[in-house]
Amino acid sequence: MKSLQKILFLFVAGLLAASSAVGQQVHILHDNVGDAKIMSEEGGSVIIVVWDIENLDLVTDYSLERSVNGNSSGFQNLNKSNCNQTGNQFRCVDRDLYKGSTDQTAATERVSYRLQVTHPDGTLHLYFTAEESYTTNAVRRTWGSIKSMFQ
Repeated sequence: MKSLQKILFLFVAGLLAASSAVGQQVHILHDNVGDAKIMSEEGGSVIIVVWDIENLDLVTDYSLERSVNGNSSGFQNLNKSNCNQTGNQFRCVDRDLYKGSTDQTAATERVSYRLQVTHPDGTLHLYFTAEESYTTNAVRRTWGSIKSMFQ
C-alpha cells in the first residue's frame, strides 16, 4: 500500500513539474548571455527571471521589459528595485501581474519579457526574450484597478 502511495505521489509530482514547464520559453539572442530562465511561483502569480552574463564589461545599463498577453508593442520597463545582482547573475521578481483581460474568478494569461542592454559604445542590444504563463484572479484585478486610480 505504501509503495502505491509513493508511486502515486511521484506521478502527481511529475505531472505538476511538466505542466509548469510547458509555459516557459526563453530565446537567447546574444552571445553575452550564459543562461536565462523564467519561472513562476506562489501559484503562478509571481514571475522570476534569472540570467547570467558572460562579460560584465559589455553591460553599461540594462532594462528588463514586460508585455502582457503577447502585445509586442506594449513593453514596459520593470522597476530595477525588484532586481538584484550577484556576480554575473541577475534576478528580477515581478509581483505586479494583477490585471487580466477577463472577468473570470481566475484566469491564466501569458506574459513576455525582453532584456535590452546598452553596451559601452552606446549601442542597444536585445539579449533574450522569455514567455511564461501566470494566474490572475478577480481580487488581483480589482486591486490593480484601485491602485491605478491613485497613480
